[in-house]
Amino acid sequence: MSGKNRVARYQADRTNQKFYFCRLACKQAVQAVDKQIYQASCETAIFHLQGAYFAFLQELAQFYRIEVTAPSIEYLEEKLAEKTFVSPELERLKQVKQVGVLANILNAYQRCQFAPKPELPLTEVASGGDLIVNVVTLSNQWLPDEQTIRGWRQEFMDLIDALRAGMQEY
Repeated sequence: MSGKNRVARYQADRTNQKFYFCRLACKQAVQAVDKQIYQASCETAIFHLQGAYFAFLQELAQFYRIEVTAPSIEYLEEKLAEKTFVSPELERLKQVKQVGVLANILNAYQRCQFAPKPELPLTEVASGGDLIVNVVTLSNQWLPDEQTIRGWRQEFMDLIDALRAGMQEY
């Protein structure tokens, strides 16, 4: 096996690994006995889906022989344009990033990073008991449940499998 194929295989394995970690986090969420562990597990699953997106971008960069450490759709398109290439995979990712499974994943990831402001004043929340428990309860109202995350995982995996099937060497 050539070194190039080994690197390409590593990139695909890394993407697949992120999907596997997401599955484990969803399984942990189902088994959670309290809200904090449930929320942490769901957020972890979302983080891994977002990681699968970046791992797949790295996979595309490797496929198209583009040197990059922090890939984005825009950066890969710019580098491909310099080579006079067009990537149907990037076009499809752009579509589902605007409306579709990738938009849902990236929106959920953003909300994990910047939780929405609670509707109740913090003083009312704090007077209800343990501040951490109350913050978790209020901050996870927007959080998708593990079934939704599992659905996103499967849909995104199917998309990536379809994109991989259509890739051709230039």
